[in-house]
Amino acid sequence: MKKLTFLGLLVLSFPLFSAEIPFTVFHTNDLHSHLDGVKVPSGETYEKRGGFARLTSVISELREKKKDEIVIGVDAGDFFSGTIFSAIGVSSLKDFPEYQFFMENKYDLLTFGNHEFDPLNDGLEIMLKKMLQAPDKTPLVASNLYVNHDSPLRKYLENPDLVKPYMVKEFQSPKGNLRVGFLGILGPDGCLVSRSTRGDVHFIGFDDEKSKQKLGALADHLNKLIIELKKDKKVDLVILSMHGGGKESHELASKLKGLDVFVSGHTHKQEFAIVNGVPVNQTGSYGENLGLMEFTFDTKLKKVKMTNPAGNHVITITEKIAENKEWKRRIDQWRKKSFELMGQKADPSEIIFTPKKSYIRSSAIPNPMGELVTHAILTELNDTIKDDKIDAYFTSMGLVRTSFHKNTPYSRAEIFEATSIGFDKNKTPGVDVVSFYLSPKDVKLVINFMEIYTYISTSFSPAISPNLSFKIRKWGIPFINRIHDIKLNGKALSDYDRPIKIATNKFVVMNIETVKKITRGFVDLVPKTKTGEPVKDYVVHPKEYLLMIEHFKKHPGYY
Repeated sequence: MKKLTFLGLLVLSFPLFSAEIPFTVFHTNDLHSHLDGVKVPSGETYEKRGGFARLTSVISELREKKKDEIVIGVDAGDFFSGTIFSAIGVSSLKDFPEYQFFMENKYDLLTFGNHEFDPLNDGLEIMLKKMLQAPDKTPLVASNLYVNHDSPLRKYLENPDLVKPYMVKEFQSPKGNLRVGFLGILGPDGCLVSRSTRGDVHFIGFDDEKSKQKLGALADHLNKLIIELKKDKKVDLVILSMHGGGKESHELASKLKGLDVFVSGHTHKQEFAIVNGVPVNQTGSYGENLGLMEFTFDTKLKKVKMTNPAGNHVITITEKIAENKEWKRRIDQWRKKSFELMGQKADPSEIIFTPKKSYIRSSAIPNPMGELVTHAILTELNDTIKDDKIDAYFTSMGLVRTSFHKNTPYSRAEIFEATSIGFDKNKTPGVDVVSFYLSPKDVKLVINFMEIYTYISTSFSPAISPNLSFKIRKWGIPFINRIHDIKLNGKALSDYDRPIKIATNKFVVMNIETVKKITRGFVDLVPKTKTGEPVKDYVVHPKEYLLMIEHFKKHPGYY
């Protein structure tokens, strides 16, 4: 009896951990500096969803609800660039709102999206320096990143206190402890669309020299890291955060062995799937939803099991959710400061435009939102030019970032969000509009390229001012007879015996070399002056959002 009692006491002296340890992964992707949330239709009116103040409230409540369980926070990239607030992160101010959000909400992992590279090398260096100086750093995990040997970015990107090729972290709870391995990657499509802005930074899985995707090489690299994490580092499970989604993420997941959880991003779609036995989840974009996946880890079988695979794997961040007061106060201060940093004295909250119908962003050709944006910019641009007017305005739907919804009022700051990608030479959000000349043959080539490459990456889907129209033969041969009946101001493009004056944003111009590489030199565009010389110094016009604001102010109630 005494021996039995002793054995009983001995057993009770050790923690009685469960055979199954519950854990939860909350996650975000493609926040794009949307501190303030985004307007979406709600019946005949609208509501504002997302916002860092409401996200903070939801994450705080989640942690309190699951205080006896393990909670893991992950972001899948593109947390930066897309609103006026991104002016702060690359400024001389000590603040970096996007990164502060992750630190204060105790995220365990960030990874790079393509838009973290929008402000080019020197802008990225400013952000990385602020991150490195932060007191409670949230690690950047970049498992497929490498940097030029002579780059000034090396001291940040190769600093293990900030950027890691993988991460191992111990989590403790009353129900058991877990050793978790983390991987983070920028996917091939994200590499493709950031080729012109990444400068010294490169990624396994994409050949920058040839602008060619290499998903197989990326899968091989990750499989080696998963083996290292599980066999050498003795982790219980591996979580991958990828800035890439849809078909790309599913194809990668099918090639990976031993992965347990997959958080995706990039496509701005809310999607969930089980691929190769691994749950793959994406929230959409702009913080409208918080991703939420709940699991158990079986300590005997060493297996991860999703508790409710058929359920809803996001929490929608509606107006009904109370805002965190401290974050609301900061956002109100940062809103005004951001516009000041952009050189604007006007009130960013001033309502400028309330459309009578909806203009929805999509990759369709033609696209109502694309036509509205390009028409407004072209019309206002020509109002600022006395002679030699612009013939047509080009951009891509990848650079048109939001929709305009019926009966929804839009402020100056929200109009900026429609064409918000890129930074000027002063590191303020919004790239310059430039103009140059192309031959009618080159204009046709551009249209052919943008239409067919929409099927490779929707970022190339054309947004062209509606005075330049064309038709598509679905059965036609690309670059030969697929695009036809091209007209400029109602006149056949082939009948023009002069150069066509084109305007676009500088971001598009920066990608001309990438287009040449993608097409193996077939689409080799050289912007020209009116006299036919290659452009050395572009004619610079006001930024897209400023042109749109002025146009909408001049035409109230028209659209």
